[in-house]
Amino acid sequence: MAIVLGIDTGGTYTDGVILNRETKEILASTKALTTHENLIEGISNTIRQLSWDDLASVDYVALSTTLATNAIVEHKGCRVGLLILGYDQEQPLPPCEWVLIPGAMDLAGREIEAIDLEKTRAAVESFRGKVDAIAISGIFSVRNPDHENAVKAAIAGILNVPVVMAHELTGTLGVYERTNTAVLNAKLISVIDELIDAVKAVLAERNMQAPLMIVKGDGSLMNETVARERPIETILSGPAASIIGATYLNDVNDGLVLDMGGTTSDLALLSNGKPCLSKEGADVGGWRTRVSAVNAYTFGLGGDSHIYYHSDSGALEIGPRRSWPVSLIAQRYPYYKDELKARRGRSIGLVHFSTVDGLILLRQPGESLELTDCQQQIIEALADGPHTMVEIGRRIAIDPNFFYVDRLIEYGILAIVGCTPSDLLCAKGVYDAGDREAAKLAAFILAHQMGMTEDAFFDKCFALIEEKLCRYVLTCILDRSGVKLRTEDPVAHYFFRNAIGRLPEDYLDIAFKLKIPLVGIGAPIAAWLPSAAEKLGGEPIISAHHAVANAIGAAAGKVMTILSLSILNKRDEYLTIFSPWGRRDFVIDQNPNDDEPPAYDQIIEMAVASATEDGVAHIKENMALQGIEDYQILVERKDSKVSDAYSDNIKIHIETKLDIVAVGLPVWTEEIQNT
Repeated sequence: MAIVLGIDTGGTYTDGVILNRETKEILASTKALTTHENLIEGISNTIRQLSWDDLASVDYVALSTTLATNAIVEHKGCRVGLLILGYDQEQPLPPCEWVLIPGAMDLAGREIEAIDLEKTRAAVESFRGKVDAIAISGIFSVRNPDHENAVKAAIAGILNVPVVMAHELTGTLGVYERTNTAVLNAKLISVIDELIDAVKAVLAERNMQAPLMIVKGDGSLMNETVARERPIETILSGPAASIIGATYLNDVNDGLVLDMGGTTSDLALLSNGKPCLSKEGADVGGWRTRVSAVNAYTFGLGGDSHIYYHSDSGALEIGPRRSWPVSLIAQRYPYYKDELKARRGRSIGLVHFSTVDGLILLRQPGESLELTDCQQQIIEALADGPHTMVEIGRRIAIDPNFFYVDRLIEYGILAIVGCTPSDLLCAKGVYDAGDREAAKLAAFILAHQMGMTEDAFFDKCFALIEEKLCRYVLTCILDRSGVKLRTEDPVAHYFFRNAIGRLPEDYLDIAFKLKIPLVGIGAPIAAWLPSAAEKLGGEPIISAHHAVANAIGAAAGKVMTILSLSILNKRDEYLTIFSPWGRRDFVIDQNPNDDEPPAYDQIIEMAVASATEDGVAHIKENMALQGIEDYQILVERKDSKVSDAYSDNIKIHIETKLDIVAVGLPVWTEEIQNT
């Protein structure tokens, strides 16, 4: 196994690379526009554009996707019915139909309320015709999954829908977060199924029989079988792939990875060669989950951030709203540049938009969406392609100041066309984003609107972008330390502006000194990071293939499976081993011929050894099912002890937690591929 096709679907571009994993050589790479209404089209275009003739030689395909994250944020996915066992649900849940049914375990995994199969079947029957998948979440099910297993068995005879059990997704306590995880996982099943089926269809069209792997939120890979069962684990796979790509391209163990995309940028800490993961689980769409994912800080600044001018305040703003770059639109629709030329040097009284700005129709609105007459006319005016606001106003005889299109933009029906950082780089000849003449024209028009020279306009924009990057880096670092950077505080604002050189000479000489390097990836990062890093007193690291690092991260990922077990100590009573497959009390086979029974510390070690043996056996079965032959198994152990009531020198064992971790490379035999 050596040749891998890595694909990353970002907010603006879908990147593809062909990677030789044995030599670490990038054999081919490309970028295609992400098609948000049909991600498959962008993926297909990426594969088609790759200058690699021998696609049949690809051993496997690794995909990093924003689909699951976006589906949660946009409330998409299938209809879910939730069965709650043993606790009163009071906190808000992701959209679902839910019913409370009898059945409860205690913290030690002992039954304190039996399940009622008659009521369970009635609850399931109430979901008929209303749901496409069912989630089950029981109180302390991670300590004993018997109730969840029994309920799943009962469902099988009533409804033929996918069933998700919360204890299979996470082994940690926290019933609310575990319930959120189960509901969202159930909601995403159809979403990921459709994606995987469509990607495989694209691969088949290209005569590629290679297996498909999906990037998880912690940066590792899983095969399509696991992805279909646990789609929730694909959330935040983009930021995770960026860190894996950064570490693969650069010999860095500790650093701050800055991934600058088109729509947003992500910051994440790299420690000992590994991404720092969220300790409590990923938060996505406002829902706290128990999914292990990269602890990334995302902010609204990217290559396609909208540059606009507040005529009332006189302030220049960049982001967080995304716009389609003028240079890209003019390249695809040359008449757009002519519309800009017609307004060159002319003052137009626009309040909410600039003369550069326009609109593009992404999709037709659904019948259920009520439109005003003006909104309907705008959509009709865009039927032949994007146009400037001024041209749209001329076509429908309405002043652009009375265009109320925010809702249509929010729903993904329309998008703004405007000047962006990508256009600035294109105008300077640094970055090939499209039509350079159109980019220079957009910069001239904005500079004229602000009463500035073009050079002064470029300087102001570049300085603002660098300042924003510095602010976000500092915010990320301080946030990891539990400190909030409040720039509205005049003292904090003074120190920050002084340190990055945005204040005139003063009596104080303030400077930052980063102890870790700034590792930059993403297409536009090379233009902005060096100067920002200098202001922060840090070392910038930018590799040759930084523009497609996320796709490289997907291709370079490894398969990782983690099983969590715990051994709870009820001193002088029993030891209990908790695992995803059940609960069991640890019993010693005492030999009556032994002179002395083993000491209690020895019993604990015997229980830990027994749990480890079970965990290793199960994880080997799991890796075999995924087709992974070359892997290592690591056992991470953490003991919890408290001081004896009568002596601080004596520590009493309370619990031992075990993480059985298997890490390996995808190796696919013909037999496994055909199963």
